[in-house]
Amino acid sequence: MTDMHLEKTIKAFNARMWGEAVQESAEGLATAQGRDEVFWMGLHEACQGYALIDQVQMAQAERKLVASMEKLRNFGFQYANFEVTGALAGIRLAVEEIRAVRNKHKKIFDVSLLPQFRLAARADD
Repeated sequence: MTDMHLEKTIKAFNARMWGEAVQESAEGLATAQGRDEVFWMGLHEACQGYALIDQVQMAQAERKLVASMEKLRNFGFQYANFEVTGALAGIRLAVEEIRAVRNKHKKIFDVSLLPQFRLAARADD
């Protein structure tokens, strides 16, 4: 897995530059193999899901985010220096918010609930 694609994906995601995050995660997925490929699929689907939220395509966004959670939940607390648990919590919250909007319990998606993706802290040797 390339740290460069992961860092660029996180930077674009946190800046709410959804198209760039989707593109960077697609590039990471294109070079991934084995277990890394599943990780990148999950990360890519998360980026796509948030891009769809931005386009107010809630049904499609919900499907992408649920698919993302199904893949990422198998990677424990962190994987490849990425904080998986924090990302999963944010994705789950977005799915709940989408469902509230789609079921008319809320009028609009609360964008203040959008998560930040993080790299895990590295210990100095």
